[in-house]
Amino acid sequence: MKWKRRSKYYLVRLFRLKASPHQVAMGMALGFVPNWFPTFGIGPVLSAGIAKAAKVNLIAAVIGGFIGAPLWPFFFLLNYKVGSLFHPKPSKVTGIQEVEYLEAVNDTVDSWHSGSVQFLEGALINAFISSIIIYFIVYFLFKKYRIPILTKIRY
Repeated sequence: MKWKRRSKYYLVRLFRLKASPHQVAMGMALGFVPNWFPTFGIGPVLSAGIAKAAKVNLIAAVIGGFIGAPLWPFFFLLNYKVGSLFHPKPSKVTGIQEVEYLEAVNDTVDSWHSGSVQFLEGALINAFISSIIIYFIVYFLFKKYRIPILTKIRY
């Protein structure tokens, strides 16, 4: 129950922001970017830094940073899958159950032959595409449905 209440609180806080839909959408999109990279727990801090540098909404960026954190194993796998589309070498990671965080990061960072090129290309492509998608979804929600969503969330 605590998780449901907390998520409702952050949704209300997000939709009550006085910023323009563009500012909020850019904050959320840029805040989500660090989720595609191994940030070792400092993703939300990086999201805040990116938001400050880009002069977009800080709260939306931090929320964007927190949204993707639990999905890290899926994002890690997706980075390899997308990166392997551009390289003939098979990936070391083939399923979510095989993603062991520290081993995978060590293999990725250790050498260029271990698949780090696949991982980085996949991460950059995924970050770019997800940012565009998140921007348009959040912009549309804020532009068209901000008031109705706030009304529904309150009760």
